[in-house]
Amino acid sequence: MSSGGQQQGMTLEEALQQLSLLEEQLKQLQAAAAELEARLIQLSSLEEALADLKEGSDDVLIPLDARATVIARGTVRPMDKLIVHAGKNIFVEVGYDKAVEFVRREKAEVSKLLNAYNSEIAKLSQYYTALRAAIEQSLAPRQQ
Repeated sequence: MSSGGQQQGMTLEEALQQLSLLEEQLKQLQAAAAELEARLIQLSSLEEALADLKEGSDDVLIPLDARATVIARGTVRPMDKLIVHAGKNIFVEVGYDKAVEFVRREKAEVSKLLNAYNSEIAKLSQYYTALRAAIEQSLAPRQQ
């Protein structure tokens, strides 16, 4: 999105419409980026939990839902094998090291996607700022 040639060839109405579309796009990208950031935090917590519980534990708290509305006490045996979600409702039993590798790979993919979103947000924000400044500049003579 280059800002130079497009801004000069637009009518004020087109520029305002484009500004509105950019604002909506930015909101959507920012919401998606926030979800990716939350997923990264979850994956980091999961990786830490796997490390902490590798040898098992006699006393763990196990949330029974995503918001931990109900928590059960339990015991975790040493984790030789774990079950991972492979996608499309397929679950596979793998060794501990493969499970950790799976989590790290997903973290890397989410991080890469988040970086791409943040890069796009930066580009759109820059274009939005330039377009808004051009609109304000074109409106300034009318307000005087």
